[in-house]
Amino acid sequence: MEFEIIKKTPLYRALSELGKRIYLPQGVFYWAGRAKKEAEIMGTLGSAFGYEKDFIEGGTSEWVPCYIEDIKNYTKFNINEIVPYPKISGIEDLKTTWKNWIIEKSLINKTIEKERLNKLENYISTPVITSGLTNGIFICCSLFLNSGDNIISTNKRWGNYDNIIETLLGAKIKSFEFFIKSKFNVQGLKDAIYEVSKIQEKIILILGFPNNPTGYIPNKEELEEIINVLRLVQKDISKPIIVLVDDAYEPYTYSSKVIQRSVFYELHDLEEDIIPIKIDGITKEFLMYGGRIGFVTIGLKPNWVNSEEELDVLKTEINSKLSGLIRTTISNSNHFYQSLILNLFKDVGTDGLIKKRDKVKALLKARYEKINDELRKIKNSDISVDPNAGGFFVFVNLNPKKYRANDFADHLLKKYKVGVIPVEKPNDNINGIRIAYCSIDLTQITEFVNRIKLALVDY
Repeated sequence: MEFEIIKKTPLYRALSELGKRIYLPQGVFYWAGRAKKEAEIMGTLGSAFGYEKDFIEGGTSEWVPCYIEDIKNYTKFNINEIVPYPKISGIEDLKTTWKNWIIEKSLINKTIEKERLNKLENYISTPVITSGLTNGIFICCSLFLNSGDNIISTNKRWGNYDNIIETLLGAKIKSFEFFIKSKFNVQGLKDAIYEVSKIQEKIILILGFPNNPTGYIPNKEELEEIINVLRLVQKDISKPIIVLVDDAYEPYTYSSKVIQRSVFYELHDLEEDIIPIKIDGITKEFLMYGGRIGFVTIGLKPNWVNSEEELDVLKTEINSKLSGLIRTTISNSNHFYQSLILNLFKDVGTDGLIKKRDKVKALLKARYEKINDELRKIKNSDISVDPNAGGFFVFVNLNPKKYRANDFADHLLKKYKVGVIPVEKPNDNINGIRIAYCSIDLTQITEFVNRIKLALVDY
C-alpha cells in the first residue's frame, strides 16, 4: 500500500517513524478472507476445523471450528460467535454499530443540525477494536510518538499514561498545572503547546473528561476557552495538533452545570488542523471491566480529500496502519465480548442499554453528592478537593508541608482500615489521595470520610 492520500494530510505529518512505517501486510488474514469468498477448499487460516460429529458425540454435520464441547454449558452463543479468530480490526458489524453509537451520542441533550450530522457520519473513521482502552491508548501513542517526543497532559492524570508513554515508549510527558483557582488552567495549556512547538513539528495532547483521578468536567465556558486557545495557537504555529480524547468515563456526568458529551464532538467541528481521536470502550461505558474491548476512532477533515473515492481510500489507509499495530501486538481482540456487546445492541437497543445503565448512574450520582457533602464538612485548611462533576473519583489535595500522601494513606489504612490511592509527585506539584467512591456503598460514605477526618488529626 502506497498511502498516497494520508501522506497529503496533516495527520501524516504528526505520525511517529513507526506510524509512518506500519501497515497491515497481505498476510494470513488477507488470504484467508479472500479464500473464504473464492475458494472451494480452504487451506489458509491456522485454526482447526472439522465436522462437528467427528469430535463431538451427537454433533452435527456442520463444518465448524473445533472446540471443547463443555463451552456450550456456559453460553447461549453459537460457537462461531466465540471460537474463531475475529478480523484483526474487529467484527465489522460491531465496528459499524459502535460508529453509529458515537453518532447517536452526539445527539444526546443537544439538537444537531443536519450538516454537522452528515459531517460526523462521513468524516470519522470506522473504529478499530482494541483490547481495552489501555491498548487503545498504547496504539495511539505508538502511532504518533517517537522516543524523546513530547505529549502534553494535565499534571493530574491516570498513572498508566506515564507507564505507557515514558517507561514503555521512551517519550516524554509535558505536564501543566491542571487547575488555577479551581478552573481549568487554559494558560498553562497554551504555554505548554508553545513550549513544545519550539522543538517539535507536531503537538500531541491527551485529555479526558470526566478526568481520572479528579472527576473534573469543564463547563460550557471553560470548554469554549479550551477550544479557542487550541484554534488560535494552531493558526499561529501552523502545526498539526492531535488530541487523544480518553473517553473511559464518558457517560458519567452528574451535574447539569458541565458539558454533557465528549469534547471529541466540538474538536471534530473545527476546520483547523486540530485532529481528535476518540478512545472509548465497554469497560466503564457498559460496565464490563474484564471484557477488554476498546475502540479507536479518528476525526477527519473534509478539506483533506477531493472526492468520496479519496475519502474511502484515506479511511482504508488509516485502518491499515491501526490494524498493523494491532496485528503486531495483540493480533486481535476477544471474540466473545465483541459478540456479547453486538448482541446487546441488537437485542436490547441503545435506549434499553442507556435505561439499564442509568440505574447504576443514579447510584453513582448519589454517592458523588454524598461524598462531596461529607468532604465539605471537614474544616481543615491543609486539605482541598479538586472540582469534580462526574466519573468514579474525587481527589483530595494534602498540604505537603504537613502530610505526605503515601505516609498518610499508609496511616489511614493501618489505623483506620480505610483504603485510598495516594499520589505523591513533587515535580508535578501533586500530593493527595484519590478516592474511588464508585466502590463505596452510600451508607458507608459518612463513616469513610469521618475516618479520614480523624486520620488528619492524629497523623
